[in-house]
Amino acid sequence: MVIFVNNIPVHILDQPEGFGFTEWKSDFEKLEELRGKPLLFEVKYKRILLLIDYLTSKALDGLEEIAFVVQDVSDFKQYIKSHVSFVKAAGGVVKNKDGKILMMKRLGFWDLPKGKAEKGEKSEITALREVEEECNVTVFSDGRLVTTWHTYMAKGRLHLKRTKWYRMGLVSDSKMKPQKEEGIEELVWMTDAEVIEAEKNSYKSISYVLKEYRKNWINE
Repeated sequence: MVIFVNNIPVHILDQPEGFGFTEWKSDFEKLEELRGKPLLFEVKYKRILLLIDYLTSKALDGLEEIAFVVQDVSDFKQYIKSHVSFVKAAGGVVKNKDGKILMMKRLGFWDLPKGKAEKGEKSEITALREVEEECNVTVFSDGRLVTTWHTYMAKGRLHLKRTKWYRMGLVSDSKMKPQKEEGIEELVWMTDAEVIEAEKNSYKSISYVLKEYRKNWINE
C-alpha cells in the first residue's frame, strides 16, 4: 500500500523491500527528524496516522518518501479507513488508435481523468462516467490497472481517497472538450515521450499510475 501524502509516498509494507530506504530508529522524538527515505519497524498505527495527518497539512523539508513495516497491511488499511473520512474514486488511462494517452491540465498540473463514486456505484462505472464527463469523449474499459491512495484536508478533517484506475480505449473524441467547472484547462493527446515530459509538472501519484501502465500495457 502506498499513500501519497502532500506528494510524498508513504509505503505501508509487510516486509522490507529494496527501494533504497535507510533503516531508522522507531523511537524518534520529533517528526522533523525524518529525512531522506527512512524505513521504520514496529511503529504503532496511531503514530503512523499522526504522521500522515501532519504531512497532509505541512511538508517536511528533506523527506523524500517513507516506509513503515507492519505485521498486516490489510489490518492497517482497515484501521486508517475507520479513523478518517474515506472517499471512493476511480479514473482511467485512455489510449487512442495512434497509441497516444489522454492527459488533462487541471489547476496548472498535468493529470488523468478521475472522480468520486456516486453512492452504490461500481468502480468501473465510476471510472467510465468520470472520464466521459470530464473530457466529453466516449471510451470503453479494458481492465483494472492499479489502485492509488492519497490524503487531503477538507473542513478541518483528514480525508483518505482510494482511486481505482482502469485501462481504457477510445471510441470517439469528436466532441472532446474539458469540463471547465472541474478546473480542467485543456486536454491533450500525448505520445509516451510527451507524457514523460508532462510528468515533471504533475503529481507523484499520477507518475505511479503511468509507470504501472507502461509496465503492463504500453507494448500491446
